[in-house]
Amino acid sequence: MNNTSKTTVRTLTMLALLTAMSIVFSRVLSISTGFVRFNLGSLPVLLAALLFGPGAGFAVGAVADIIGGVLAGYAINPLITLGAGATGLVAGFAWKRLPQLRLDLRLPVSVLLGHFVGSMVITSMALRIFYGYAWSVLLVRIPNALILSAVNTVLLRILLENRSLMKLAKK
Repeated sequence: MNNTSKTTVRTLTMLALLTAMSIVFSRVLSISTGFVRFNLGSLPVLLAALLFGPGAGFAVGAVADIIGGVLAGYAINPLITLGAGATGLVAGFAWKRLPQLRLDLRLPVSVLLGHFVGSMVITSMALRIFYGYAWSVLLVRIPNALILSAVNTVLLRILLENRSLMKLAKK
């Protein structure tokens, strides 16, 4: 087995583990208050985006949403799946495009942009289009996304202090 194969197998294994973690974090370790759900399902998606790039972040978010939905007995909603993937995609692009910023600013900007596009815009539009939620009800999603962005930023900062993870993030 050459080095490229080892890297690919290692990367795919890591992405599969991050996908499984996202499913568990969002479906099992979730606090639901009726309409608003607090979970850390986006943490592995964001970690995949930072370590392996925007495509990997999108794949982990989308695949975790599809598998998690099927396991929970939900019909797959393509726009909500797009929102889950977009969180990783946008955060990954922001992370790549802002290398000149110091980590204390680069990380929260990337996470906030990912949550803004994926959760506040795309997923909120999906809830409005497919399920008829009123815009006034969807406004509750804004503080939820802000709180989750802050929590994810703190946890990602702790994870990125691991030297081996940081080496991956700098690639």
